[in-house]
Amino acid sequence: MNRIKNISKVLGLILSVSVLSACTSPGVDNKDVSGTITPASNDGSSIAGASTDADTSGEGASNEDAAPNSETSDVAGSDNVSEKGSDQSASAATEATIYRDPISNQEPVKDGYLNIVFLGDEQFLTGEAEGNTIPDLMTNRFDYTNIYNLAIKDTTGAIPRSQTSTKPSDYKEPNFTAMAHVLAGDIKADTFSSYLGTDGVAACNKIDVKTVDYYVIGYGYHDYYNGIESTNENNPEDEHTLHGAIVTGIKIIQEVSPNAQFIVCSPYYCRFFDENGKDIGDAFSVTKGLNTLAVYANETVLAADQCTNTLKLPAISGTLFDLNGHTYTQYLESDGLTMNLKGRRIYTDALARLIKYHLGFIGEEEANTTITIADYN
Repeated sequence: MNRIKNISKVLGLILSVSVLSACTSPGVDNKDVSGTITPASNDGSSIAGASTDADTSGEGASNEDAAPNSETSDVAGSDNVSEKGSDQSASAATEATIYRDPISNQEPVKDGYLNIVFLGDEQFLTGEAEGNTIPDLMTNRFDYTNIYNLAIKDTTGAIPRSQTSTKPSDYKEPNFTAMAHVLAGDIKADTFSSYLGTDGVAACNKIDVKTVDYYVIGYGYHDYYNGIESTNENNPEDEHTLHGAIVTGIKIIQEVSPNAQFIVCSPYYCRFFDENGKDIGDAFSVTKGLNTLAVYANETVLAADQCTNTLKLPAISGTLFDLNGHTYTQYLESDGLTMNLKGRRIYTDALARLIKYHLGFIGEEEANTTITIADYN
């Protein structure tokens, strides 16, 4: 009888050890993670499904409540367990780091979060007071996303003609290459505090450039409006041109974000009116001294083609979404320039779709299907 009791105790002890072992997990290096996460329509842990476009606010908003502490880990096994018992084993285990699984195998920086930085003009600021800018809406298109909006009103991609030096200390305006130098650490963010504001400076300082997955770049309208050259055929990296500034700015950022992808967004279709409200033409016909807005839009696409790890969103084409001469009143405010909320939702969906395609969640056919505003009525 005593022998049976002893056997039962031994079996109970073995079972307890087995359960404890099953509750611990080994440290996983994010470089070795190979599993994919499917879209939220199948598994809610990754890509969000239908968007509600709930109001959001704040720049650089993060999912810190849902994020694991990267400095903390579960107990990890070791091949060199000390004979002195659990104290040393537990001490060694705290040195391991557990990472989230990647969003997909093609996530640029495989930490399980999509870190997206927006750089551009007021197209990414419209709706700021209501919390429904394009960057704000982007937070509803993906789970586990950190969005940083560094857009600045009225800014150009190119540097002014009066700037003859491209030393970091010589940038006085926050155009694209200047902001690239800010992200690279060559210029302090508060140098442009009067443009960025307190929140913008804080967002700049919060960004970890090594973990950024996508930089979304949207310049060109103010280069067009101010009569800045769209390109320099003799110097494709001339920062005094829109084309050259985009190429140069991307290269500057790539030095500190080597794994990031860049999405170059062209200006979108718009309509122009004179001071009396008379329609005088559109993005394909009206010039401000040099070329039409369509020419500048094309240069942003050509600049993207010149860069590595760069995707394109040709918003003016009318093929990604049907903003054109027939539908512009449904997309734009009465000024013919500013996107209304419905337009921003569609633009955001087109941008999110490009990222989903790059991550491997959707196929080429779906990625290239024209989004129509009739579907949003």
